Amino acid sequence: MKKLLASIMALTMVFAVTGCSESSDSSSESKAEAKTTTTTTAAPAVESKADTTTTTAAPEESAADTTTSADDTTSTGDEAKGTYENDVYTSDLYTFKIDSKKWAMQESAGVDVMFTYADAGDDAELESASINVISMSNDLLNGLTASDYADQIKQTYNSMDGYTVTNDKEDKFAGKDAYIVDVTGEIGSQKVLLNQIITSDNGNLVVITYGASENAYSKLSDEFKTVLDSFELK
Repeated sequence: MKKLLASIMALTMVFAVTGCSESSDSSSESKAEAKTTTTTTAAPAVESKADTTTTTAAPEESAADTTTSADDTTSTGDEAKGTYENDVYTSDLYTFKIDSKKWAMQESAGVDVMFTYADAGDDAELESASINVISMSNDLLNGLTASDYADQIKQTYNSMDGYTVTNDKEDKFAGKDAYIVDVTGEIGSQKVLLNQIITSDNGNLVVITYGASENAYSKLSDEFKTVLDSFELK
């Protein structure tokens, strides 16, 4: 139970930042080599009402070697299992569409599923973009609500050096009440923009995290919107 709570509640955001952080000395590296380096920034875990022991995020791990094709079925551990077929990801709690020609599915500890942007072309900054989803079923929440989760996430980010909550609000997402938390942060010398959508359906918690380096984010706003607009909660 504690292991499950730790893996789901530890928010993980993965950025392939090599394209933005490479020095001029390494500019001759091939694009393929650049794609194999990732940096993982994990926010400290959030406490569950049912278990006051604070858990910590899993150690860093690279997701670059676990790319899964659009026709594969994925299981990412103790958390929600889902399938990705014909550009549609489906789990027991939600479904969404994401173009396999533009996004590569990765496996990463602590999340249901993660996608990184794969249609960067010559613009290596776009490789920093990522979308991931974390969920928890009602029978495991033990009283933790979407509002509780959002409040603790804001406190956690505001307590971290280099991270600031720039906006938070209540809104609607996929026809359900949701909490939106926007965060700015730094990974190395790069400024990154993160967004989290926290919602629940019949007590089941779903958290969507997406973002990129500041420059890439503005270029991919339409791509993010396309994916988010396709979400359906079951």
